[in-house]
Amino acid sequence: MKSINVPKFKPIDNTKESIEQIFNNTESNAIDCCNWPNDYPYTPKVSFKMFHDGENLYIKFDVTEKDIHTLVTEDFGKIWTDPCVEFFVSPKGNMDYYNFECTCIGKMLLGWHPAGEPKEDAPIELLSTIKRIPSLGSENFPLRKGETSWSLIEIIPAKALFRSDITSWDGKTMSANFYKCGDNLPTPHFISWNVIEWKEPSFHRPEFFGELHFE
Repeated sequence: MKSINVPKFKPIDNTKESIEQIFNNTESNAIDCCNWPNDYPYTPKVSFKMFHDGENLYIKFDVTEKDIHTLVTEDFGKIWTDPCVEFFVSPKGNMDYYNFECTCIGKMLLGWHPAGEPKEDAPIELLSTIKRIPSLGSENFPLRKGETSWSLIEIIPAKALFRSDITSWDGKTMSANFYKCGDNLPTPHFISWNVIEWKEPSFHRPEFFGELHFE
């Protein structure tokens, strides 16, 4: 099982430039586990970096992939069908978890998955508290043939864990996994940070999460 120590830094301000300065000195982690190579062998180049400031968690995804389009036009759409990066996290390290899923143009969904119970979508107004900075902008575009490189920064306040009594990321240990997919792209793919030992593509497997240790 993989683990990451998430450092604590405070950006000088909340500008992209200030945040990027910190990311430039933060460890990169590859999302490169091709768990179903017989059916889905394509593995785009994907990595992520992360830090927190107590109140907010900052994640930056860097992606290079081929033949992409963006058809999802709003939050809580079918996010996973476009070029999509995902962060699943269990605050208690058990089978209860949240799924943060976001397209390359910043369309997002967030849900709470309590073990053995129906999932619950986050209140729509809560998504407005999660800042998204996509390098490709926020407008939809048709198919782009060949390779495209893009990045996405997500700034996630602790209160986004809306069914957990958490007000700060400080000192927490959580379990998590990170993913890249694109179900309806010309070359579908399903890759992860921590390996998933399951018979078919499924990211909703908290038993295969790694660990995050927040400074």
